[in-house]
Amino acid sequence: MSVHAYTTQQNRSETARQIEYRAFATVTAALARHAANPGSPEFATACYDNKRLWIVLQADLAAEGNQLPTELRAALISLSIWAIRYTAQVERGQAPVEPLIAVNRNVMQGLADPAPEPQG
Repeated sequence: MSVHAYTTQQNRSETARQIEYRAFATVTAALARHAANPGSPEFATACYDNKRLWIVLQADLAAEGNQLPTELRAALISLSIWAIRYTAQVERGQAPVEPLIAVNRNVMQGLADPAPEPQG
């Protein structure tokens, strides 16, 4: 089996929560790995990827078909707004990256917990 075929099959068996967890884990690890060199291209890429992840999450949360409870969706949208703005501050050297890493890790912990019941 080719690597591409294996990866495609692996992705088909992952739940949305697992995919989101993996995305947060990848971005958060990059932020932490390059935090000591905030002026590096790698750190800039990690910040860009973090903003992009939160923007995608925000769009999904705002989508009409999203089945998370309304209150949770609203809280996560608010958090996404903060994360996007805060990441921009981190990129400009106006804020430390550690709070952003902590928030991402908290989201990862939430994704690892059992899913809330869909709203009907």
